[in-house]
Order: sequence, then C-alpha cells, then structure tokens
Amino acid sequence: MKPDFQIDEFVPEDYETVVSLWKESGLDSVVGDELQEIKRKLKRDPELFLVARQGRVVVGAAIGAWDGRRGWIYHLAVSSSTRRKGVGSALLEEIESRMRRKGVLKVNAVVYKSNVPSLALFGKKGFKLQDGQVVVGKYLTND
Repeated sequence: MKPDFQIDEFVPEDYETVVSLWKESGLDSVVGDELQEIKRKLKRDPELFLVARQGRVVVGAAIGAWDGRRGWIYHLAVSSSTRRKGVGSALLEEIESRMRRKGVLKVNAVVYKSNVPSLALFGKKGFKLQDGQVVVGKYLTND
C-alpha cells in the first residue's frame, strides 16, 4: 500500500507547524530551535531537515545534521493522529539515505530517555544504545 504522505525538505514557512508538532510530541524547545537559528542550520545542510506531509499538512519532522565526521538526528516527531503509520520510519530512512550519499559512515540520534516510543522506533531501525556514552551539553550564551 502506498503511503498517504510525502517527504519534503523543511522550509521556513513550516516553522510554526513543526514547533507545534515538537510540543505535541513532548520535545522541549531549546536554544537553537528559534527560527533565526533554524535558518542558519538550513544554510549548512538543508537537505537533511525533513518534514512529512499529508497534502499540505505537516505530520512529521526530523532534523538531520552532519558535522563532517558523524551524522546526527534530532527532534524526530510525528503527530499523534499519524503515529504507527510509517511516518517516523520513512523520515529516518530518508535521512539515512541522504547521509549515505554525503559519505556519512555513522549516524547518532539524540533521544530523551523518557521517550519510550521513539527509543523503540530507533531500535527497530538498528540504532543501539552506546555503552559508556552520555550526551553532555553546555549553552554558549550568557557565559
């Protein structure tokens, strides 16, 4: 059966809808999620920030990034009405495909420990918890 959604690259006009989707999915808005910062990200690798659409409605989103060494996936979110219909899987597969074309050899995903459904999806897609690794962060604003 053909999916009833398509995968597109994020455009700034999607911003408010994607932020609402993140909130609905329980993702905290953090420094760097502002439209101005997203536009900066789009200058670097716009082909890795993807949205899933049913018609004109955004029903899923995921940010992919490449630092020149590792690929990263952040903020995978799917609307509650569209979950378990292949949207999240399709977004992951498309980001992985685009990363392979760039020569990325390894991709990591940042997922909140409390986000059990997302952890399950990443697990089904072959992602494994990295033994001995913890993500640490520091804001470089207001130092």
